[in-house]
Amino acid sequence: DSELTERAISFIRRQAYEHAPFFLYVPFTHLHFPTLPHPDFSGKSAVGDFADAMMEMDHRVGQLLDAVDELGIAQDTLFVFASDNGPEFRRPWRGTAGPWTGTYHTAMEGGLRVPLIVRWPGRVAPGVVSDDIVHVTDLYTTLAAAAGAALPSDRPIDGVNQLPWWTGQ
Repeated sequence: DSELTERAISFIRRQAYEHAPFFLYVPFTHLHFPTLPHPDFSGKSAVGDFADAMMEMDHRVGQLLDAVDELGIAQDTLFVFASDNGPEFRRPWRGTAGPWTGTYHTAMEGGLRVPLIVRWPGRVAPGVVSDDIVHVTDLYTTLAAAAGAALPSDRPIDGVNQLPWWTGQ
């Protein structure tokens, strides 16, 4: 994840210097089995590898946000942070989905109900918390709308554009 972050920041810098719009997908891996944090984070939480890896991921996301801020492109950058699944089911990494049943590799609610954080200064109000449902298929239509792109009209498109909801319209 450290190398992935470095390469992502390099890409962001190149695009910003060229004043070019961009889409960047950064799939961090350390919170997937086996959960092994970078040596710089190993033991840092004092509660195990999973927590160490979470601290590392938090740091890496912070590096990406810092780069966007330092380059002065935050107002023009829609930043979406989302988990791709519910808690791990393997021991010793077994997690909990709270009151929902299901874990990673299941189609039950605990395997699908995951965090989604959106940051777009000046367009999405900070600090708003909601339990409304957004599905991964909604990201296609929402990101297309944010970029000003038209959706294909020659096929059915799943997903609901969430941009009006995210921006308070």
